[in-house]
Amino acid sequence: MYATKRAAVLALIAVLLCSPASPQESGRHAKEDSLYSVALFASLAEMDRAWGHIDDSYVARGIRTDYHHMPVEADYDITEALPSQVGDYHVEYLDYQGQVDRCKKLRKQFAILKIHPMQNEGASLKILISVYYLTYEKHRLFFELSDWSDVEFRYDPDKQKFVVSAVKLGGI
Repeated sequence: MYATKRAAVLALIAVLLCSPASPQESGRHAKEDSLYSVALFASLAEMDRAWGHIDDSYVARGIRTDYHHMPVEADYDITEALPSQVGDYHVEYLDYQGQVDRCKKLRKQFAILKIHPMQNEGASLKILISVYYLTYEKHRLFFELSDWSDVEFRYDPDKQKFVVSAVKLGGI
């Protein structure tokens, strides 16, 4: 119990020490360095590598998932300052109304990502990115869990920042 609390406190201190005390010249740089941004785009790259060749459009007459152009569920606390593009990967953050509008426009099921709040596990930090298939029926959104990516971070004292130590994919 004491070791878990100590690891959590050390991880929090490391995060606080890695944060700049003064404003940065470019807000864009800060967004791309966010652990949520790193987890999102590392997940997209790994999902694309592992599943990009699969034609999932047969799923309830849906839209084929394109990991290079993915919708992401907007969450003010997590996605507000994240970039919409890193390298070849582009994302579009959709709030509730944006999701409803996309469903009505496409009239087909499509994949959307959800970024979950960061968790600490021992000396590492984890961010879960879930893939849901989204539909709109009878004036309600329905989310069907499909796949996920667990992104683990460890603190690198040489670089004085958290780095990705593993990206683990899972699915139903």
